[in-house]
Amino acid sequence: MAESSSSGDNVFTFVQPKREILNQFDLNKWIHSKAYADYMKLLHDLNDSVKGLRTTEDIQIPGPKMDIIYMLDPLRKWIAEHPPEDMGNQRYGNKSFRRWHEQFQSSVHNLIVSILPEDKKGAAIELTPYLLDAFGNPTRIDYGSGHEASFLIFILCLYKIGVLNPEDHKLVVLRFFNMYLRLCRELQSEYKLEPAGSRGVHAIDDYQFLPFLFGSSQMIGNKRFPVESYTKKDTCEENAHVSLFFDAVAFIFKTKSGPFYEHSNQLWNISAVPNWDKVNGGMFKMYEAEVLRKFPVVQHLVFGSLFDITKREDAPNDSLVRVVE
Repeated sequence: MAESSSSGDNVFTFVQPKREILNQFDLNKWIHSKAYADYMKLLHDLNDSVKGLRTTEDIQIPGPKMDIIYMLDPLRKWIAEHPPEDMGNQRYGNKSFRRWHEQFQSSVHNLIVSILPEDKKGAAIELTPYLLDAFGNPTRIDYGSGHEASFLIFILCLYKIGVLNPEDHKLVVLRFFNMYLRLCRELQSEYKLEPAGSRGVHAIDDYQFLPFLFGSSQMIGNKRFPVESYTKKDTCEENAHVSLFFDAVAFIFKTKSGPFYEHSNQLWNISAVPNWDKVNGGMFKMYEAEVLRKFPVVQHLVFGSLFDITKREDAPNDSLVRVVE
């Protein structure tokens, strides 16, 4: 049964979200939708909020927001309750991840309800699918930028219903999203999650994209670290606290060996860009082209009243977006 709630001038009737991108031609519906515009606006707002800020920046967190920041703690504890199986020579796909995910699935609704005010608890029906899809697929035992996008959609929905507000942008990126990244890396390492989309083809590293986008914004104006400095292992490990970008590359150095240009060719190419402003601008273009406009990534997205597939008013009437496999 649908439930209604209001936030500011918006009134929402919460519904069970459903898939709308069923074939490649539905990409046009998605790219011209309110959901797409809302998602890109949130990315730009979050990106701008951390421009020039260190990850360790002192951020005041109001009491009610602490519940949101720490809502992921139980998920980390469950890893210890479901230790990895012996995989022998198998490289990817520890089946213990499925048991971890089963516990997550049985608890996710209550986790979400616990952070919602009384008059917004009906929104859990829409929020649940996004958080549930944010940590990887238990059947394929993989993780990629589509799962990462689901987490950002979950965050977008919290903004939509007024649980998060613009003054929360910095804590969302530097605390909440950062905690999400660390949990995902732990899951990737413990359960040997396979990079979704064939060796991370739709990400910057094998798994994710957005720490490089937000992290490059953090580096804008930083005179100490030119762009190419992140290709040096010692620099990234010693300065992982400076930005999500350096932290993400430091994780790559922990998990991969060999020449940087071989194991992280795309990052190696980006290191030739002259300044962090251009890196950040290029990240947005790349993210739209390689993640949001690729059918294999977005085909699993679901839409409801908060993440709305309805065509936005400023969308062109006759424009078709070239679809790619």
